Parts: sequence; C-alpha cells; structure tokens
Amino acid sequence: MTSTHCSTPAPAIELQVRAAREAMDAATALLRRAGCRPTAQRLLVLQALGGGDHVDADEILGHARERYPAIDRSTVYRTLDALVEAGIARRTDLGHGRAFYEMARDHRHHHAVCQRCGAVAHVHDGALAPLAEALAQTGFTLTTDREITIPGLCPECTEGDGHAHP
Repeated sequence: MTSTHCSTPAPAIELQVRAAREAMDAATALLRRAGCRPTAQRLLVLQALGGGDHVDADEILGHARERYPAIDRSTVYRTLDALVEAGIARRTDLGHGRAFYEMARDHRHHHAVCQRCGAVAHVHDGALAPLAEALAQTGFTLTTDREITIPGLCPECTEGDGHAHP
C-alpha cells in the first residue's frame, strides 16, 4: 500500500524550512514596520535584495520570475521605488549607466568601483571625514541623503596591470 503522506523530513531539511519561514516572517515584519503591506511581490523583491549584493532591476526581475513567472517589469520597478521610499532599500549609482539596489543599512556607506571588472568595495562614511572637512573649507557640505561612488582599480586589476600602487 502506497502512502500519500510525506515521510519525516531529514533534520537538515527541517532547518532549511525553518530558516526560510523565519526569513519570510522577518521580511513581513520589516515591511509592516515601514508602513508597507507585505505583498507577494514585495516579499519576492526583498528576497532578491537579501543577499547583500548590489543587484539591478533585471536581476531582481529574474529572481522574482523564478518563483512567480507572471510578475512583470513595471511591478518590480514600482516595488523597488516603494521600498526605497520606505527606507528599506537604497538605490545606488555604481557608474554602469543603470541603478543598482541593496538593502538599507543602519550606517551610510559609499562605494569604490573598479573601472575594469566592476568589483565593488564599501567605504564607511567616517573614512570620508577628511573629504568632508576639505569641502567645509569651500563652504560646501556633504549631504546625508546620498552615497558617493568612487571609480578606481581593485587590487586584482592593479596587480594584473603590473603597476603596483602604494
């Protein structure tokens, strides 16, 4: 006789299911705290942002379509706009001619972007204090609503160039 019930899952699978459920509960709570209704689309977009990487709207759309094929591009863009407006996500210009998104953090940070390979390094706000001081001498101030993108070369591209820079 064949049973129609699932067998008892292995402990590793139970842990994965529990972690996924906890992540979904945390995402739902985050949306509610920000005054956003936790729709399936918002949860999918948050899941795509949750890896901590800088992702563009097309990558987010691809991630969302793997789980919900009917989602369209305009829904993803509207959802991203809503998450940015709510302070949950940040829109970042990494100099590639398109916007990238990441989860908002408690601290502001800036980005050093390799002009060859596109690698991104985070630069904490405090590291730019000398720049802020130099600007203050001209009468300008750095605003806190924007992050700065600094072009350069990453260590691997600098090494491959044969031009070691101090």
